[in-house]
Amino acid sequence: MRFSAVNHLKKEAFTLIELAIVLVIIGLLVGFGTGIIGVLTKRTKYMESREDLKRASEALKGYAIRFGYLPPSRPFDQYDPEKPDPAFNLVGVKGHDSQNRALLYQVAPELTSGDLCTLNATTLTITDKGNPKSNLAYLVIGAGLNYNLQTNRTIYTQGQANVDDFLYDFNRPEEYDDIVEYVSLYELQQQRCNYASGTYCNNLVVYLDNAINSFKLDDGSCSSGSSVILGSSQQLETYIASGCKNSCGLFTFSELIAYDSNKNCQVEIERQGQNCVPRDR
Repeated sequence: MRFSAVNHLKKEAFTLIELAIVLVIIGLLVGFGTGIIGVLTKRTKYMESREDLKRASEALKGYAIRFGYLPPSRPFDQYDPEKPDPAFNLVGVKGHDSQNRALLYQVAPELTSGDLCTLNATTLTITDKGNPKSNLAYLVIGAGLNYNLQTNRTIYTQGQANVDDFLYDFNRPEEYDDIVEYVSLYELQQQRCNYASGTYCNNLVVYLDNAINSFKLDDGSCSSGSSVILGSSQQLETYIASGCKNSCGLFTFSELIAYDSNKNCQVEIERQGQNCVPRDR
């Protein structure tokens, strides 16, 4: 029997079509892998920036608890993305994110002199995804992955389009991806100040106006009523509609007790349009 060399080569070698298919598959795998690596790299950078903000926030908190006040922040119009606010150096952190962009620090002016234990309120307020937050001590803001600080006094939902409220960095409205940490006055007072018996609250009585038809404590069952007792480790979510529908506010104990100016361990929440707003009682 005689073997044909041509037939043998045909059986053993790739045809041009088979080779092309293999190259296409390899190209797809390489492209897919490159895309995955890019996504993972961005996620890693984002998480590193979150940790940078947390470290900065904790350092500021520790400084306030030790000394009773906070360092002043530089004016908005002096923001420089390449130069961190001197306040961060004072409290012992680097003051920039994982992409080497300077963090933005905002502080309540009432906290830059005197002792925070003497205060009942501050003028620093923000809106966090539609929920007003009052009596804050400070904010720390990072530019996210788009290198663009977009936050002034409103925190938006991640990915919200056409946002840029901070005009001293890039003036470039785009998808929102800022990272924000904030601390209330009461959080600092809780750790620094020794209140006399009867003025420090382990539980807070929260009164609800008639337009708030239901509420939840933590992730518990839906309830209704004109008042609720909130423990120091709990959070309260209020709803406009019965059956815990149409949320109008989510509040922690520390956020609500910051409104207790007369130190009687009582506050109330009233409905204002689609929002629920705390006040002293």
